[in-house]
Amino acid sequence: MREQTLRFDKTSSLVGVVTDPREASPNYPAIILLGAGIVHRVGPHRLYVKLARKLAAMGFVVFRFDFSGIGDSKVREDNLPFEQSAVAETQEAMDWLRAARNVDRFVLMAVCSGAGFSFRTACCDRRVIGVSLINAAGHRWGTSEELNRTLVRHYWRMLRSRSFRIKNWRKLITLNFDSRTIMRATANQIQNLLVPDKESPEAENVASAFESLIARGVRVLIVYSEGDEGWDYYQVFLRSKLRRIDSNSHFGLEFVHGANHTFTLLSHQRDLFNIVGRWVEHFK
Repeated sequence: MREQTLRFDKTSSLVGVVTDPREASPNYPAIILLGAGIVHRVGPHRLYVKLARKLAAMGFVVFRFDFSGIGDSKVREDNLPFEQSAVAETQEAMDWLRAARNVDRFVLMAVCSGAGFSFRTACCDRRVIGVSLINAAGHRWGTSEELNRTLVRHYWRMLRSRSFRIKNWRKLITLNFDSRTIMRATANQIQNLLVPDKESPEAENVASAFESLIARGVRVLIVYSEGDEGWDYYQVFLRSKLRRIDSNSHFGLEFVHGANHTFTLLSHQRDLFNIVGRWVEHFK
Protein backbone atom coordinates (compact mmCIF):
# COMPACT_ATOMS: atom_id res chain seq x y z
CA MET A 1 0.00 0.00 0.00
CA ARG A 2 1.00 3.65 -0.36
CA GLU A 3 0.17 6.67 1.81
CA GLN A 4 0.23 10.29 0.70
CA THR A 5 -0.34 13.47 2.70
CA LEU A 6 -1.93 16.28 0.71
CA ARG A 7 -4.06 19.41 0.64
CA PHE A 8 -7.29 18.59 -1.13
CA ASP A 9 -9.79 21.44 -1.04
CA LYS A 10 -10.14 24.41 -3.41
CA THR A 11 -8.33 26.80 -1.07
CA SER A 12 -5.58 24.32 -0.09
CA SER A 13 -6.60 24.70 3.55
CA LEU A 14 -7.56 21.12 4.43
CA VAL A 15 -4.97 18.38 4.98
CA GLY A 16 -5.66 14.70 4.54
CA VAL A 17 -3.94 11.35 4.07
CA VAL A 18 -4.97 8.93 1.34
CA THR A 19 -4.06 5.27 1.81
CA ASP A 20 -4.05 3.43 -1.49
CA PRO A 21 -4.15 -0.36 -1.73
CA ARG A 22 -1.61 -2.22 -3.81
CA GLU A 23 -4.33 -2.94 -6.36
CA ALA A 24 -7.47 -0.82 -6.10
CA SER A 25 -10.67 -2.27 -7.50
CA PRO A 26 -12.68 0.16 -9.65
CA ASN A 27 -15.87 -1.36 -8.23
CA TYR A 28 -15.09 -0.67 -4.57
CA PRO A 29 -16.29 2.51 -2.83
CA ALA A 30 -13.75 4.74 -1.12
CA ILE A 31 -13.85 4.87 2.68
CA ILE A 32 -13.56 8.19 4.52
CA LEU A 33 -12.70 8.37 8.22
CA LEU A 34 -14.06 11.52 9.87
CA GLY A 35 -12.38 13.22 12.81
CA ALA A 36 -13.34 12.31 16.38
CA GLY A 37 -13.91 15.42 18.47
CA ILE A 38 -10.80 17.62 18.48
CA VAL A 39 -8.48 14.70 17.70
CA HIS A 40 -6.69 15.06 14.37
CA ARG A 41 -6.63 12.54 11.54
CA VAL A 42 -4.67 9.80 13.35
CA GLY A 43 -7.71 9.18 15.55
CA PRO A 44 -7.73 8.27 19.26
CA HIS A 45 -4.81 5.93 20.05
CA ARG A 46 -3.90 6.00 16.32
CA LEU A 47 -7.12 4.13 15.66
CA TYR A 48 -7.65 5.68 12.23
CA VAL A 49 -4.11 4.95 11.07
CA LYS A 50 -4.50 1.27 11.89
CA LEU A 51 -8.01 1.08 10.49
CA ALA A 52 -7.03 2.82 7.24
CA ARG A 53 -4.18 0.38 6.66
CA LYS A 54 -6.34 -2.64 7.46
CA LEU A 55 -9.03 -1.50 5.03
CA ALA A 56 -6.47 -0.66 2.35
CA ALA A 57 -5.08 -4.18 2.71
CA MET A 58 -8.59 -5.36 1.84
CA GLY A 59 -8.49 -3.37 -1.40
CA PHE A 60 -10.20 -0.10 -0.42
CA VAL A 61 -8.96 3.44 -0.99
CA VAL A 62 -9.13 5.11 2.43
CA PHE A 63 -9.03 8.83 3.17
CA ARG A 64 -8.71 10.52 6.56
CA PHE A 65 -8.43 14.25 7.06
CA ASP A 66 -8.40 17.08 9.57
CA PHE A 67 -11.48 19.26 9.81
CA SER A 68 -10.75 22.99 9.54
CA GLY A 69 -9.03 24.38 12.62
CA ILE A 70 -7.90 20.93 13.78
CA GLY A 71 -4.51 19.28 13.25
CA ASP A 72 -2.79 20.62 10.15
CA SER A 73 -5.88 22.12 8.51
CA LYS A 74 -6.24 25.89 8.56
CA VAL A 75 -9.04 27.73 10.33
CA ARG A 76 -11.91 28.70 8.04
CA GLU A 77 -12.16 32.38 7.12
CA ASP A 78 -15.94 32.37 6.80
CA ASN A 79 -18.50 32.20 9.60
CA LEU A 80 -19.94 28.81 8.67
CA PRO A 81 -20.90 26.91 11.87
CA PHE A 82 -18.85 23.78 12.53
CA GLU A 83 -21.94 21.57 12.21
CA GLN A 84 -22.27 22.76 8.61
CA SER A 85 -18.60 23.11 7.70
CA ALA A 86 -17.84 19.53 8.79
CA VAL A 87 -20.43 18.21 6.34
CA ALA A 88 -19.22 20.55 3.59
CA GLU A 89 -15.60 19.50 4.12
CA THR A 90 -16.56 15.83 4.01
CA GLN A 91 -18.22 16.49 0.67
CA GLU A 92 -15.04 18.24 -0.50
CA ALA A 93 -13.13 15.08 0.40
CA MET A 94 -15.56 13.09 -1.75
CA ASP A 95 -15.10 15.57 -4.60
CA TRP A 96 -11.32 15.14 -4.43
CA LEU A 97 -11.55 11.34 -4.40
CA ARG A 98 -13.86 11.47 -7.40
CA ALA A 99 -11.36 13.59 -9.35
CA ALA A 100 -8.14 11.93 -8.14
CA ARG A 101 -9.20 8.29 -7.72
CA ASN A 102 -12.22 8.07 -10.03
CA VAL A 103 -14.49 6.90 -7.19
CA ASP A 104 -18.08 8.08 -6.98
CA ARG A 105 -19.43 5.94 -4.11
CA PHE A 106 -18.39 6.38 -0.50
CA VAL A 107 -18.55 4.76 2.92
CA LEU A 108 -18.21 7.07 5.93
CA MET A 109 -16.85 5.93 9.30
CA ALA A 110 -16.16 7.80 12.50
CA VAL A 111 -15.94 7.67 16.28
CA CYS A 112 -17.83 9.97 18.68
CA SER A 113 -18.85 13.36 17.23
CA GLY A 114 -17.45 12.38 13.84
CA ALA A 115 -20.14 9.71 13.69
CA GLY A 116 -22.75 12.45 13.85
CA PHE A 117 -21.18 14.25 10.90
CA SER A 118 -20.99 10.96 8.99
CA PHE A 119 -24.70 10.49 9.62
CA ARG A 120 -25.60 14.05 8.57
CA THR A 121 -23.53 13.80 5.40
CA ALA A 122 -25.10 10.46 4.49
CA CYS A 123 -28.56 11.96 4.91
CA CYS A 124 -27.88 14.80 2.46
CA ASP A 125 -25.52 13.25 -0.10
CA ARG A 126 -26.62 10.28 -2.20
CA ARG A 127 -23.03 9.40 -3.06
CA VAL A 128 -22.80 7.82 0.40
CA ILE A 129 -23.75 4.12 0.24
CA GLY A 130 -22.62 3.09 3.71
CA VAL A 131 -22.11 4.65 7.13
CA SER A 132 -20.50 3.19 10.25
CA LEU A 133 -21.29 5.09 13.44
CA ILE A 134 -18.94 4.16 16.29
CA ASN A 135 -19.90 5.38 19.78
CA ALA A 136 -22.03 8.16 18.33
CA ALA A 137 -22.59 10.96 20.83
CA GLY A 138 -26.20 11.72 19.91
CA HIS A 139 -27.29 11.99 23.54
CA ARG A 140 -25.08 15.06 23.96
CA TRP A 141 -27.13 16.88 21.33
CA GLY A 142 -30.53 16.01 22.77
CA THR A 143 -32.62 17.66 25.46
CA SER A 144 -31.54 17.92 29.09
CA GLU A 145 -34.12 15.27 30.00
CA GLU A 146 -32.67 12.88 27.44
CA LEU A 147 -29.17 13.51 28.76
CA ASN A 148 -30.25 12.99 32.38
CA ARG A 149 -32.01 9.70 31.67
CA THR A 150 -29.05 8.53 29.63
CA LEU A 151 -26.48 9.41 32.30
CA VAL A 152 -28.44 7.87 35.19
CA ARG A 153 -28.81 4.61 33.30
CA HIS A 154 -25.12 4.71 32.34
CA TYR A 155 -23.85 5.32 35.88
CA TRP A 156 -25.85 2.45 37.35
CA ARG A 157 -24.89 0.13 34.50
CA MET A 158 -21.21 0.90 35.02
CA LEU A 159 -21.44 0.13 38.74
CA ARG A 160 -22.92 -3.28 37.89
CA SER A 161 -20.66 -4.02 34.93
CA ARG A 162 -18.15 -6.81 35.45
CA SER A 163 -15.68 -4.97 33.20
CA PHE A 164 -15.89 -1.60 34.94
CA ARG A 165 -17.35 -2.07 38.42
CA ILE A 166 -14.08 -2.43 40.37
CA LYS A 167 -12.72 0.76 38.84
CA ASN A 168 -15.97 2.65 39.33
CA TRP A 169 -16.64 1.43 42.87
CA ARG A 170 -13.11 2.55 43.74
CA LYS A 171 -13.96 5.98 42.31
CA LEU A 172 -17.17 6.03 44.32
CA ILE A 173 -15.49 5.09 47.59
CA THR A 174 -12.68 7.61 47.14
CA LEU A 175 -15.09 10.28 45.85
CA ASN A 176 -12.98 10.50 42.68
CA PHE A 177 -15.85 11.17 40.29
CA ASP A 178 -17.98 13.99 38.91
CA SER A 179 -20.40 14.06 41.84
CA ARG A 180 -22.07 17.30 40.77
CA THR A 181 -23.11 15.93 37.37
CA ILE A 182 -24.25 12.62 38.86
CA MET A 183 -26.32 14.27 41.59
CA ARG A 184 -27.89 16.75 39.18
CA ALA A 185 -28.78 14.04 36.67
CA THR A 186 -30.18 11.78 39.40
CA ALA A 187 -32.24 14.57 40.98
CA ASN A 188 -33.67 15.57 37.63
CA GLN A 189 -34.48 11.97 36.82
CA ILE A 190 -36.30 11.50 40.15
CA GLN A 191 -38.31 14.60 39.34
CA ASN A 192 -39.08 13.21 35.88
CA LEU A 193 -40.39 9.99 37.44
CA LEU A 194 -43.29 11.98 38.87
CA VAL A 195 -44.62 12.55 35.35
CA PRO A 196 -45.07 10.06 32.49
CA ASP A 197 -42.09 9.55 30.19
CA LYS A 198 -42.14 11.99 27.34
CA GLU A 199 -41.54 11.03 23.77
CA SER A 200 -38.22 12.23 22.40
CA PRO A 201 -38.75 14.24 19.21
CA GLU A 202 -35.01 14.18 18.54
CA ALA A 203 -34.90 10.38 18.78
CA GLU A 204 -37.93 10.14 16.51
CA ASN A 205 -36.20 12.37 13.96
CA VAL A 206 -33.05 10.24 14.14
CA ALA A 207 -35.05 7.03 13.70
CA SER A 208 -36.87 8.50 10.71
CA ALA A 209 -33.55 9.50 9.17
CA PHE A 210 -32.24 5.95 9.64
CA GLU A 211 -35.35 4.62 7.93
CA SER A 212 -34.79 6.97 5.00
CA LEU A 213 -31.18 5.81 4.64
CA ILE A 214 -32.19 2.15 4.68
CA ALA A 215 -34.95 2.82 2.14
CA ARG A 216 -32.34 4.48 -0.08
CA GLY A 217 -30.21 1.33 0.05
CA VAL A 218 -27.54 2.72 2.39
CA ARG A 219 -25.91 0.15 4.66
CA VAL A 220 -25.78 1.25 8.30
CA LEU A 221 -23.55 -0.17 11.03
CA ILE A 222 -23.88 1.10 14.60
CA VAL A 223 -21.14 0.10 17.04
CA TYR A 224 -21.10 0.79 20.78
CA SER A 225 -18.47 -0.09 23.35
CA GLU A 226 -19.60 -1.28 26.76
CA GLY A 227 -18.24 1.81 28.50
CA ASP A 228 -19.92 4.32 26.23
CA GLU A 229 -22.91 6.46 27.23
CA GLY A 230 -24.29 6.22 23.71
CA TRP A 231 -25.31 2.61 24.37
CA ASP A 232 -27.61 3.82 27.14
CA TYR A 233 -29.11 6.50 24.91
CA TYR A 234 -29.75 3.84 22.29
CA GLN A 235 -31.45 1.55 24.81
CA VAL A 236 -33.63 4.29 26.33
CA PHE A 237 -34.60 6.29 23.26
CA LEU A 238 -33.73 4.57 19.99
CA ARG A 239 -34.11 0.84 20.45
CA SER A 240 -37.91 0.72 20.32
CA LYS A 241 -38.07 3.11 17.37
CA LEU A 242 -35.45 1.26 15.34
CA ARG A 243 -37.31 -2.04 15.65
CA ARG A 244 -38.99 -0.95 12.44
CA ILE A 245 -35.70 -1.55 10.62
CA ASP A 246 -33.50 -3.67 12.91
CA SER A 247 -34.34 -6.84 10.97
CA ASN A 248 -33.37 -5.26 7.65
CA SER A 249 -30.24 -6.77 6.11
CA HIS A 250 -28.83 -3.27 5.55
CA PHE A 251 -28.93 -2.45 9.29
CA GLY A 252 -26.35 -3.75 11.76
CA LEU A 253 -25.78 -3.22 15.49
CA GLU A 254 -22.64 -4.40 17.31
CA PHE A 255 -21.53 -4.23 20.96
CA VAL A 256 -17.88 -4.46 22.07
CA HIS A 257 -17.70 -5.95 25.57
CA GLY A 258 -15.25 -4.36 27.99
CA ALA A 259 -14.19 -1.54 25.68
CA ASN A 260 -14.14 2.10 26.73
CA HIS A 261 -15.20 5.07 24.59
CA THR A 262 -11.93 5.32 22.63
CA PHE A 263 -10.98 1.61 22.52
CA THR A 264 -7.80 2.12 24.52
CA LEU A 265 -6.80 -1.55 24.81
CA LEU A 266 -5.30 -3.24 21.76
CA SER A 267 -7.58 -6.26 22.24
CA HIS A 268 -10.64 -4.02 21.97
CA GLN A 269 -9.20 -2.30 18.92
CA ARG A 270 -8.84 -5.72 17.29
CA ASP A 271 -12.46 -6.49 18.16
CA LEU A 272 -13.53 -3.26 16.46
CA PHE A 273 -11.37 -3.90 13.39
CA ASN A 274 -12.86 -7.38 13.02
CA ILE A 275 -16.40 -5.99 13.21
CA VAL A 276 -15.67 -3.31 10.62
CA GLY A 277 -13.74 -5.75 8.44
CA ARG A 278 -16.68 -8.15 8.26
CA TRP A 279 -19.07 -5.31 7.49
CA VAL A 280 -17.10 -3.81 4.59
CA GLU A 281 -17.16 -7.18 2.83
CA HIS A 282 -20.68 -6.17 1.78
CA PHE A 283 -19.20 -3.49 -0.46
CA LYS A 284 -16.97 -5.80 -2.48
